[in-house]
Amino acid sequence: MIHQKLLPLVAIAFVLSNGTGRAQDHTKRNVFSVRLGDAQVVIPPPEGFEEASSQFDRVKEGFTATESPINDMVAVFLPTNICEQYRQGKQPGLTFYTKVSVLKAQRETPFSADDLAGVAAEFRRTGIQAMDPNGPKMKAQLEHMEQGLSNLNSRATNIEMSKPINLGEFDVRPNVYSVLLLITLKVASESGSEVRPMLAGMNVLRVKNRMVYLFTYRLYQSRTDVETLTNFSRKWNNMVLAAN
Repeated sequence: MIHQKLLPLVAIAFVLSNGTGRAQDHTKRNVFSVRLGDAQVVIPPPEGFEEASSQFDRVKEGFTATESPINDMVAVFLPTNICEQYRQGKQPGLTFYTKVSVLKAQRETPFSADDLAGVAAEFRRTGIQAMDPNGPKMKAQLEHMEQGLSNLNSRATNIEMSKPINLGEFDVRPNVYSVLLLITLKVASESGSEVRPMLAGMNVLRVKNRMVYLFTYRLYQSRTDVETLTNFSRKWNNMVLAAN
């Protein structure tokens, strides 16, 4: 079943490495779509964001290197002001960002309303337990991220993750299942270490009879960040559904 493959990978928040890479043409940054089997799924950028992985090699390489091996990362949307800094050759830190992924094995597989209901039911039943960083699947995923970042940055990188805290469902309706998690990541290398409490929105959408993950991330600094991220995620969910 599709929903049984979902749970170990929903909560990894990516910490972007430094470096801008080659800036590419961005004149079409607001037009993005992905083919999933016989369906062409349109993913409009959230308001004030633009697709970055097609513009900046380093962004694409970094998010791809830390993606779950069973996923395809298909887009990364970053705030326009962050992309402007990349275009200027700067190295901005990321505190608010998004990622769009699909399951490799399910790119051409129909995803029914019953499948989406199964995803929600399975997450409610075992989601947080499946993402326990001490469990074998999450340990393997963290090791994969460490290796990816180490290779990308040419220096050993260690990642520690807290057990996610489920802050609750915030958008549940036909074709949408969204839940908010709080995760603390500690990333250490020879250049230093950083602890980042991250809010992670997991948005599972049924679009043109296909499954698409919209992940939304925001550095947690105050309670207002919860409202900011959930409102942002709901609005983006609506935009994607309306575009298809």
